[in-house]
Amino acid sequence: MRKMLIIHPHWPPSNTVGVHRVRLIANELHANGWHATVLTVDERDIEDDLAPGTQELVAPEVEVIKVRARHVRTFMGKRLIGDIGLRAWHALKAEAENQLKNNPFDFIWFSVPSWYTPLMGPSLHKRYKVAYGVDYRDPWVYELAQQEKGFNRATATVTAAKILEPLALQRCALISGVSQGYLSGIDRRYPNLRSVSTTTFQMGFSKRDHSIILSNFEVPFTEGKRTFVYAGAYSPNWEPLFHLWLRGLRKANQSGIIPPDVEFLFIGTGNPSLPSIANRAQQLGLDCLVREIPNRIPFLQVQQILRESSGAIVIGSVEPHYSASKIFQCLITAPRVMGFFHEASEGASILAECQADSFFVPYNPNIQEEELIDHIASAISKFTNPNQSWDPDLSPLEAHTSARNAQNFLAAVEQIIY
Repeated sequence: MRKMLIIHPHWPPSNTVGVHRVRLIANELHANGWHATVLTVDERDIEDDLAPGTQELVAPEVEVIKVRARHVRTFMGKRLIGDIGLRAWHALKAEAENQLKNNPFDFIWFSVPSWYTPLMGPSLHKRYKVAYGVDYRDPWVYELAQQEKGFNRATATVTAAKILEPLALQRCALISGVSQGYLSGIDRRYPNLRSVSTTTFQMGFSKRDHSIILSNFEVPFTEGKRTFVYAGAYSPNWEPLFHLWLRGLRKANQSGIIPPDVEFLFIGTGNPSLPSIANRAQQLGLDCLVREIPNRIPFLQVQQILRESSGAIVIGSVEPHYSASKIFQCLITAPRVMGFFHEASEGASILAECQADSFFVPYNPNIQEEELIDHIASAISKFTNPNQSWDPDLSPLEAHTSARNAQNFLAAVEQIIY
């Protein structure tokens, strides 16, 4: 059996999104003739809230090795080194060398973020002659949103990315990502890497993840209300679409087409660099319709919330390469789905293939805002109308299962190592 060393600092019960992309692939390796060894960080050293129970979503064949990370370093009350991948870098590298020295691994796989762990790839490859790949869940180098520009932490992060990314990729054998848009950016930045193998596969899903019932969990809904849920991130490149969506909701509300028994719940949208969803809603006179739980909620709880909701909302980025990974869990779990993200996103194609785009509003930067707001108001009206039919065909999602993704990924890996 071939062996893969997966180096990723987040692993269940960590509650970050990247955990699940890596976990879903690792879970499928054994069925495809590979043994997965995951090198990660002990959850005692993770600052973020944990997601209890997600350890049970890891296949028993997956070997997990945990190292300890250094404490967060501060200076005069300010965080200097907080990123878990950076705090655990030396421990992860030392254990990676121990594993490679004592075991015949065939491939090393990094998934970003964290942005630091792939930097050990070139030296591990040089010393142990094992090919490695870097997987992109998010772009490492990206365009800052207008409000992020200036002399600040965001600018420093992107500047560092431009220095570190080519170092991590210099001996890379395979570059993968959730969309071709991420890889085309790498192709433009580093023409010398055009001969490196590439592959793409979506976030994907395992149906088992979305059918687990938590008997002691009560969904945070308002009694007597039909609750429509957005559960996910809220970042600078997404903020313009959130604002447009809320303005569309205001227009629909002012037109009297929103049923009185409706509420919209935003979960996990806390971002200290942006106005909160609750504040935005209050400014627009929507505080009677919109509620926010800014903190992230554990993964399995989110699935149950979506199951018991009246519908799920997917709002995305202004960028065309936005992958809309939440589309999968929402289509599988929620009674209906409304989307608002870039028209060129792969998520738009998935909704269309599944005949699930009745409530989808495609974002196009060339369309006037007032026209978009009209489209959003109309879509919200239909979305919240219980008499509006929605009957998707989910069979096209089979192309994006974790089993299919793993097969495509391993086909690319095996072309490299043989």
